[in-house]
Amino acid sequence: MTSFIANRTYKTVGLVALAGMALMPQVTLIGHVLSRAQSVRTTNLAHWLWDPASVVGSSMLVRTDAGLSYTYETSSLPAGHVVTVWVVVFNNPEHCATRPCTMQTDVPNPDVQADFHYAGGHVIGGSGRGNFGGHLAVGDTSGSGLAELGVPAVPLLDPYKAEVMLALHSHGPAVPGQVLKAQLTSFLGGCQTFLGPDGLADGPEDMPAAGGECSTFQYSIHQP
Repeated sequence: MTSFIANRTYKTVGLVALAGMALMPQVTLIGHVLSRAQSVRTTNLAHWLWDPASVVGSSMLVRTDAGLSYTYETSSLPAGHVVTVWVVVFNNPEHCATRPCTMQTDVPNPDVQADFHYAGGHVIGGSGRGNFGGHLAVGDTSGSGLAELGVPAVPLLDPYKAEVMLALHSHGPAVPGQVLKAQLTSFLGGCQTFLGPDGLADGPEDMPAAGGECSTFQYSIHQP
């Protein structure tokens, strides 16, 4: 969920060295989802993407047969900016290059069967706090970030097996009208320039400040 885009031309880079992913074998749900009698709940800390030692909030993830539900609470967000949250699903984390899995390296790997799915968005208020919550159902590709980039979508297969990253994506200052609607509901909404390597913030300087700037900047990981 990463930006992996170069500029308004939406020329893809990094994660969307995804040209090869167009050849990815089709995903099937048959036999993937295991039935569990009870839900599995985990909590974890949230960090700046460029500083894994930082603590800026926390998240909770609940795994059930039906899918994933989450809450994400964080702080120090720029007031008046649009922030969306994405559920990055690594269906086969055993094929990731490292653990935890990473967006740059592992989303493009077809063996991992990964995708990032839209899970909500807000205009940040004066307190700088962000409170998000949502659900991703097994098999749902309606909010696929890969599909938005023109690459075949990958659904959540097995909620209990997948490694899950909740990632925050900034669309810069809110722009009234149809642009705001796009900012709040899509990955590319309002984005003309992606900051940081492959659109992943590499430091505070990669946080959007002006209209049209975007980057992915914060995360929380839940391993199975």
